[in-house]
Amino acid sequence: MRFVRLFWFHFKEYLSDQYFVTLTLTSTLSIFLVQYTLAYANHQLTNTSVWLQSAIFGMWSSCTTAAGSIGFERYKGTLPYLINNAYDERLSLIALLLPASTYGLAAFPLAWLLAQLLGVTTDAITFKFSLTVILLWLAMATMGIFIASFFTLTPNAITYESLIGIPLVLLSGLFGNPNFLRPFIKIAQWFIPMTTPIATLTGTSSTFNWSAYFSSLIIWFFLIILMVKKINQLARKKGELNLI
Repeated sequence: MRFVRLFWFHFKEYLSDQYFVTLTLTSTLSIFLVQYTLAYANHQLTNTSVWLQSAIFGMWSSCTTAAGSIGFERYKGTLPYLINNAYDERLSLIALLLPASTYGLAAFPLAWLLAQLLGVTTDAITFKFSLTVILLWLAMATMGIFIASFFTLTPNAITYESLIGIPLVLLSGLFGNPNFLRPFIKIAQWFIPMTTPIATLTGTSSTFNWSAYFSSLIIWFFLIILMVKKINQLARKKGELNLI
């Protein structure tokens, strides 16, 4: 219950920042308009990937702002108290970073609404579709938490955000020729959790590879545990973590 209250507090704080709120909206809108223009020019408005790719990209854009949450709290001077307190530091960090991916879910109804307004074909919203979106959210949330946790180690790490985020999007198979990407996706799905849900949603793969999904998710969970352990060691035992 305490975790829920802590998450809700950070979620409201997250929504109070205009940059975080507008980034997801503008990312979804901009990618949708680019995809729509290309589809309209090639008479492919029946291609459901137009709105799906926009929604997925908007959601990922929101997840990457988890790193910005670290910088935001560092700027306010509250990061040391969030990391080093009586409450479990792992849950404190997750509650701080989870709002980014949670807000990213708004990209799906936004992209769907744009598709309805501009006459782009959308698939039926079934239980299988909803479950896949939730699994995608879990994958992105996990990846975002690990990447943002790394950002607590140095105030300069945000410089490398795009160097981490962009390759992950490309390797996940969100954009590009499905036939060309399929061999890469078969490998990447074992290491990048969001690859399998993306492949299922966009139709690159007809089946959901549960083994690859959970294997890659376990890898990132393990990385999060190692990272939080390192943060805890520096913050509490050595006092070397630059939190301010």
